[in-house]
Amino acid sequence: MIYEGIFRKPRLETNRILKKFAYLFEGDIINVSGSSDSDKNTNLKDYYFGDYDSGGRYKDYFINANSYTVSNYPLDETEYNLDKTDMIFLDLEKNIPVEYIGKFDVVYNHTVFEHIFDIFTAFRNLCSLSNDIIIFIVPQNQQIHDYYRGYKDYWRFTPFSVEKLFEENGITILHRETTVNFSSSMYLFYIGTKKPEKWKSKFEPICSIEEYLNYKNNGSTYTLFSLFLIKFDSIFRRIRKKLWK
Repeated sequence: MIYEGIFRKPRLETNRILKKFAYLFEGDIINVSGSSDSDKNTNLKDYYFGDYDSGGRYKDYFINANSYTVSNYPLDETEYNLDKTDMIFLDLEKNIPVEYIGKFDVVYNHTVFEHIFDIFTAFRNLCSLSNDIIIFIVPQNQQIHDYYRGYKDYWRFTPFSVEKLFEENGITILHRETTVNFSSSMYLFYIGTKKPEKWKSKFEPICSIEEYLNYKNNGSTYTLFSLFLIKFDSIFRRIRKKLWK
């Protein structure tokens, strides 16, 4: 369960945050680089009776969507078993096909950008897919992971870096939140819009990043115990790898 505590608790927490807002969004929605669209819930009564929601697929959260699409990296085309009628293949580091520019009302992207080296091109492309909303989730603190696959693990983000990406792409931030579970990774959860007037009555005004970090999680809860669990998990995985050779 140690691995789950480090990696799954923040996912469950972002599920809970997503549930608070996803019902607001209508129209055409895309989960960019969404793998099989699974919310990766481990259950155990939502992980030790936590106040988390689980959808099975992220599609289940967007209950008012008119359409729902999943994109993935082109080289991964053979990995997924979803009906290909709701999946397209996009490389965020390359030009987006013109038919997808501004096609979607909501672009959802969960913990992908740590694996993309050219994050500036990728974020610009992510924004170009949307005519309105961008929901963007990235790790602030997390163990290096998934580097045995075709992609690597390059980046960790702070609220300053995320908000600069939004600002430089003309996106107004509607909501920011940081996961705060003990002995877990930390994820940053952002919702931005190209049409701020449309959403003014739906979201509370946000404070400055400096004010936010004064009373929200700024990394101090990433404790010595958390680091011990990560180290133990790393040792355990090395032992398991040797046993399974």
